[in-house]
Amino acid sequence: MSMAGPRVHIDIGAVVDNWRMFSRRAAPGRAAAVVKADAYGLGAARIAPALARAGCTRFYVAWPREGAELRKAIGANAEIAAFHGPANDTVEEFIAYNLEPVLNSLEQIEIWRGRTNMQRAYSLHADTGMNRLGISKADWAEAARRAPSPHYLLSHLARADEDHAMNAGQLAEFTGAATLWPNAPRSFAATGGVYLGAKFTLDEVRPGIGLYGGGPTPSDGPSPKTVVTITTPILQVRRVGRGETVGYGATWTADSPKTLATVGLGYADGFLRAASNRGNAVVGGVRRPIVGRVSMDLIVVDVTGANAKVGDEIEFLGPNMPLTEVATSMGTIDYELLTRIGPRVERTWSGGE
Repeated sequence: MSMAGPRVHIDIGAVVDNWRMFSRRAAPGRAAAVVKADAYGLGAARIAPALARAGCTRFYVAWPREGAELRKAIGANAEIAAFHGPANDTVEEFIAYNLEPVLNSLEQIEIWRGRTNMQRAYSLHADTGMNRLGISKADWAEAARRAPSPHYLLSHLARADEDHAMNAGQLAEFTGAATLWPNAPRSFAATGGVYLGAKFTLDEVRPGIGLYGGGPTPSDGPSPKTVVTITTPILQVRRVGRGETVGYGATWTADSPKTLATVGLGYADGFLRAASNRGNAVVGGVRRPIVGRVSMDLIVVDVTGANAKVGDEIEFLGPNMPLTEVATSMGTIDYELLTRIGPRVERTWSGGE
């Protein structure tokens, strides 16, 4: 009987298989890997080297400090690009760790020009309708004059998870932008965009959430493999009678005699309070409802008839509890669920050697 607490197991072999799946979909272009936010909370220092061994040569992070740590993990040969681009106080970090900035504005172009005279590799992000980061259309011509030779030209789809007319509109805008940088490889599609087909994959794709088993379901071809499994042991089993309540606020009432299991997992571990009275877990291969409120450290599951006992492991995320489904039950998205997994959840890894 183990009482070590909640665990998250990360199948690095599945991450690599998922990257290969995106590579096949990208051909004849290639697949990079987005490993920002510590590979979505799953351990970039372990995952990125496995991807590099599998043939991935280009990685994306958000901040240069993430890129610096990644460079230490994967060595000198891989390309590492940082989406947020340079600031006056980070240019030296880009240079010291041979990181490639994604330039998002005329101001960032000038920062990079001032220190490198555009002699070090950079990419450009042309905004095509997201209106977040990226060079505005009104500045494209001037950006082309100041930064004529980007390593890659990027943009980002706003509604790639949907069959929406905005996708074709953004593609048309990006096609127009590319005429100003005709020699730059085009990088447009993240996970959802890859599933839109060859018109969107272009020269490079940048899968993120799909590498880790999440994102939309493709209309054809394989879906990503499960990467993350969260389990935790039962701390206590108790019987309650009809009319008894559970948890803070007494938000759940037993309609008949029930057997309940309390486990050591909660919103401090990243399992959102929004799963209260809505989410499920798997006990002995069968789905069981979460009852009462998810608290900071504890969750109660209805295990009536399951022959559950103290020390048995309950699955809250994994092969039987798909990532996107669990996130939806919490009213959020799989990205948030992964990146919220707390530091006291023990992490284990397998595969990818």
